[in-house]
Amino acid sequence: MPSVWFTADFHLGHKNIIRYCNRPFDTVEEMNRTIVERLNTLGKANDILYFLGDFCIGPKARAVQLRREIRCKKIFAVPGNHDKDTRKLQ
Repeated sequence: MPSVWFTADFHLGHKNIIRYCNRPFDTVEEMNRTIVERLNTLGKANDILYFLGDFCIGPKARAVQLRREIRCKKIFAVPGNHDKDTRKLQ
């Protein structure tokens, strides 16, 4: 039976979020990599992930690539205000 996960506000690709939220990263790339790696230690391929806004800021290609790196294959996403160009994660 798959597990069901809920998460939000990764703000991947958002350089200023590191400073705004005092995140412990030196670069956006480090932040993106660490967040996705930590998510993947928990979620399995057959699990279900509900993402409740602000997945990624920036170009759609970045969001698509980051989405591909997430182990969970079934994601239901509620777009946040930073998801203007990336409304769908599936």
